[in-house]
Amino acid sequence: MASQGISVEVDKNNLRDINLMFQQLPKQVDKNKVWVKFWRENSKPLQKAAKQNAAQLRGEGHDQLAKSVGFFTTKASRKYLGGYVGPRVKGVFAKPDKKTGKGKSGFYGAWVEYGGSVKFWGKGVGKNQPWMSDAWDSAHRQVLNNGMKSAEKIFARALKIHERRLKKYGTLGY
Repeated sequence: MASQGISVEVDKNNLRDINLMFQQLPKQVDKNKVWVKFWRENSKPLQKAAKQNAAQLRGEGHDQLAKSVGFFTTKASRKYLGGYVGPRVKGVFAKPDKKTGKGKSGFYGAWVEYGGSVKFWGKGVGKNQPWMSDAWDSAHRQVLNNGMKSAEKIFARALKIHERRLKKYGTLGY
């Protein structure tokens, strides 16, 4: 079976410059949190496109899938200073809604995306309805192009917060 992943081409020079900028932050500032802020802000166009695509899918319950789309991190993604955009399935988000009693999880997003390619008990589970890869195709340029401008803004804000904390609490603020 052929691999059905998404090919990502990133301007490594831009990310290298952003990383050098974030490395200049004082050692008290948690760099992982700064990177999470960076990716959370820059992935908004991708999240919006994915939510729109999921809402337009044929079939029942895809509004639930659209609501579950968001940015999240895992232990592995934080190790590489990154994160994921896709359907959220764990934690508080997956708890049942008080009004309807239905769970809000988007666990089935991969089955919708890959459909017949996913084998479940030896059978394909339906027609491919690519919603996440279409979102990536339409929004990835916007995510990567806005990177440097938002990195400068996040860097300045992190420095300002650090200076304020040092001024108010001294070195005990950390």
